[in-house]
Amino acid sequence: MLFAVYFALSAAYSPNFSGSVLNARDASAHRQTVVRVVMQKPGDPEKAIESEYETLKGRGTREALELFIARHPDHPLAAKAKEEMKRLND
Repeated sequence: MLFAVYFALSAAYSPNFSGSVLNARDASAHRQTVVRVVMQKPGDPEKAIESEYETLKGRGTREALELFIARHPDHPLAAKAKEEMKRLND
């Protein structure tokens, strides 16, 4: 993006195809359109954790559940993950 900005600014002061330097009036005619990018709002963190739990639980391995517990030790779903681990051991 920095290159694009540099290119857009330098184009106004560089020689055109005929070899002459553009003046300010000519430069305004050659300006590039700036596109505005709007970032999406971040999602609900609770839903992200629930989705992660379901994904890791779906793997059906002790390691996946241990990973969830390590990432979210204080989350209520960590207790469910521990219960699921006990079920897997039986």
